[in-house]
Amino acid sequence: MSPTPAFVSDALFDLAPVPLSWTPMSADGTPIASYWNRAWCDTFGYALAHIQGKQGNAFNLWRDARLRESVLARAHAEGTKQVVEADMRVADGRWLRVIVTVQAVHVQGQYSLLTAYQDVTAQRELDEERARAESSLREFREMVESANDAMLLVEDFHIIECNPAAERLYGLPRERLIGSRPQDLSPGHQRDGASSDEAAVALLTKALSGERQQFRWQHKRPDGNVFTAEVTLNPARAMHWPGESPRLRTVAVLRDVTDSERAAKALQASEQRFRQLFERAPVALALLEPTGAVHAVNRRWCDLFGYHADEIPTIDDWWSKAYPDEAYRLQAQSAWQLGLDAVDQPGGEIRSTEFRICCKSGQYRHVLIGGAMIGRELMTSFYDVTDIRLAQQALEELNATLEKRVDERTEALRAAIDDLKRTRDDLVRSEKLASLGALVAGVAHELNTPIGNAVMVASTLADHNKRFAEQVQQGLRRSVLEQFLANWQESTEVIERNLRRAAELIASFKQVAVDQSSYQRRPFELAEVIHEMRLTLSPTLRRSQVELDEDVAVHVRMDSYPGPLTQVLMNLVNNAVAHAFEHVTHPKVVRIVCRMLDAQRVRIQVQDNGCGIDEANLARIFDPFFTTKMGRGGSGLGLHIVYTLVTDLLGGTVQAQSQKGQGSCITLELPLVAPDKSAALG
Repeated sequence: MSPTPAFVSDALFDLAPVPLSWTPMSADGTPIASYWNRAWCDTFGYALAHIQGKQGNAFNLWRDARLRESVLARAHAEGTKQVVEADMRVADGRWLRVIVTVQAVHVQGQYSLLTAYQDVTAQRELDEERARAESSLREFREMVESANDAMLLVEDFHIIECNPAAERLYGLPRERLIGSRPQDLSPGHQRDGASSDEAAVALLTKALSGERQQFRWQHKRPDGNVFTAEVTLNPARAMHWPGESPRLRTVAVLRDVTDSERAAKALQASEQRFRQLFERAPVALALLEPTGAVHAVNRRWCDLFGYHADEIPTIDDWWSKAYPDEAYRLQAQSAWQLGLDAVDQPGGEIRSTEFRICCKSGQYRHVLIGGAMIGRELMTSFYDVTDIRLAQQALEELNATLEKRVDERTEALRAAIDDLKRTRDDLVRSEKLASLGALVAGVAHELNTPIGNAVMVASTLADHNKRFAEQVQQGLRRSVLEQFLANWQESTEVIERNLRRAAELIASFKQVAVDQSSYQRRPFELAEVIHEMRLTLSPTLRRSQVELDEDVAVHVRMDSYPGPLTQVLMNLVNNAVAHAFEHVTHPKVVRIVCRMLDAQRVRIQVQDNGCGIDEANLARIFDPFFTTKMGRGGSGLGLHIVYTLVTDLLGGTVQAQSQKGQGSCITLELPLVAPDKSAALG
């Protein structure tokens, strides 16, 4: 290393209070060496003996080495002072924020660069802290300005500041509010008769003493309308100039509760009306608590069964007295429990079921028992149908033929399902035929939809017959007869269509192990297929109180497989009905949207406004046997069948999007012309 130049030992350089470095330059602008003064070593923590004569890049002084080279090059080439802010490493590894000033100088006849270093790390941190504080203050002001609750700053019992919500609350501009006293914005007396002026002073005085106040207060708008606000008074920090007395301040937060009070009164009145309606209802009613206690029964209930309320304190007492036969009691309890299982949220209903009840006198009555959740209690209704059984016999004879056919076909289908299940069990035990066993389970799962629809429509038709019998007793009108015949015709068509669909599924399964040619391919209008599916699902949707909306582009014509496509859409809609609306109280809607993507493809979306799918489950919904309702009627094959049909037979793609609490959307993208089935089935 070359000897230290005399300039470096000069007191002006070595003892300068500013961190400095001196870098002699060669004729071609290349730094020869760098020399550092004591102030620089104190600032950066390096020992002078270890770095003297070394350039900064030798010990990685600059975080950005290219910035260093650029600054030195400009200072040498332009001969002007260069100032830059850079990060520099301290000896212990920390980084300082430094303003670097480089000046070209001639020292002892040699062209050199003199560099000064100013540590601004603390200043920059202070600047950042100040910026954060100013940002927080702006956010706080924005929060106050945008708050829904009115806020007043009261000093010496006068309003000195307010937010826009206060202007809206009082119906007065800020200029009118500032300077007013809170009691000036109130009627002369409060609801308890106290003077508004005296009460306001007392409350403000308590708040100023450090005691937080919360109360309800009546206010008056310029138009004379009186409203009630919930007011919270908090003491604020006293502000004053030196030598002056502290100014007493409080912050008042106001929220208009006029509507909520009105709603509370309306609720109280509603409860009173409910009690009157409950007691005077022409139908026998009972209120059951979740604990099993019988909360109340009305007069009609006592008249019907002969018991008084204190004789049936619990539901267990009811079971033992109303169902003395143990075998029938167990059967009735099982049927009632099925209804209770369906009531899993407020507003849920138990479908009316007929039971044979033993009254206190020993007489048996046929009673339709149903229920609905009223808050946390179960409202149970008892409708005596004993006297109309004779009138129903004539209608039962009319229904005998239809019901016999339905029963025969239902029994045959149930036997077929049993055969399929046994076949599935045998195939699952065989490794070579394990996939066919899964297919059997899928077909059995799919058969539940048309069979369930047929059985439900038959039940609905029976309800129509009951109502028709009542009309017959009251005097048959032509309009009633026409409506009954129309309902009969529509229900017969739905039953036949669902049973035909079930028969097609069974026929398909018999051949699918060898050849899947049972799927019929033909040209069809997409809107017609969706309309037919809607008609098939209408009983299920009505029962579940789900609305199905269609938004289908007109004249979308496809050359594909309408049967499998209908199966896919029905699975998606039924899956939404079964899973999407648990604990949902707003209107339940499933929406089918169809749009052309281009001249060869169509997009079909099945959307719902339900509870959404957990992110952890979203990636697994198309897996076979994945279900969140295992043991409660879910087999986990519905969406797997959707995925298989769409990707294999229909030649398309299927994707699912969902956010928890914001519903779900299943998107199908299908070619208008399905691929050759032999290629699709591989």
